[in-house]
Amino acid sequence: MRYIIGSPVTFTEELSRFLLIWLGLMAASYAYRQRSHLALDLLILKMRGRQKVVLNVIIHALIGLFSISVLVIGGIQLVYVTYALEQYSSALGISMGIVYIAVPLSGVAITIYAVDFILQELGLRESDMVTETATSEEDLHTG
Repeated sequence: MRYIIGSPVTFTEELSRFLLIWLGLMAASYAYRQRSHLALDLLILKMRGRQKVVLNVIIHALIGLFSISVLVIGGIQLVYVTYALEQYSSALGISMGIVYIAVPLSGVAITIYAVDFILQELGLRESDMVTETATSEEDLHTG
């Protein structure tokens, strides 16, 4: 735009920064749901049976507690403070609370997923992971 109309567009850098915040936080909760987040699984790979279940429950409970305390509660406080102080972005002129609401939203999602994983580990809920088994006669012949 700087070369076409002779005036640069001032809000694009700020918009891209805010979108990166939203994308990063939402992608973190999605990665946790897909079990593709960064993890050190050396210990859990050596465990079997009840020990593995107990360790998985502890891990997901700690993730849930962190998510509630830091992301949800801390995020709500952050959003409240930015609304109370009426902080607005310089280029877009939107409330910074809109930008920061991504923190508690991702925290709520991660907490829900942590509870779901705990229920799956305890056998109280079926896993919704896709399996590689043939489900029909046609699958057996075609694949």
